[in-house]
Amino acid sequence: MIKTNLISLVALTALVSTSSFASEPFDLKKNMQAMKLAFKQAAEAQSVEEMRVPVDTLDKLIADSKQGDYPPEKADLYQEGFKKLSQAIEEVDSELDSGDLEAAKQSLREVDSLRLEYHDKRNPSIWKRLFG
Repeated sequence: MIKTNLISLVALTALVSTSSFASEPFDLKKNMQAMKLAFKQAAEAQSVEEMRVPVDTLDKLIADSKQGDYPPEKADLYQEGFKKLSQAIEEVDSELDSGDLEAAKQSLREVDSLRLEYHDKRNPSIWKRLFG
């Protein structure tokens, strides 16, 4: 299982590092899918060392996402979300640096909370559109 996770992490890291050099346009959906996988791997980590790789991957994906070209009406919202995500990942990183896996996992919940908040802001329900 650890070997499979390690192979997945290496493949994901290679994908992230080569995606910034690719000539194709930025694809936020692909980045979000990669973030979902990295988040899941971080949440399932059993050690600080095991958690560090997906957290570093999340940090790189967020930095890459900040560079995307977004519609003007949503650009500020996206940048606000990426900034908050970066701050949350910095907190997780800090806790990993101090060797506190449980605190890092607790802080990782903030990342999930931000995901829910900004997905809702990006795609509000029909009821929110009608009634605010």
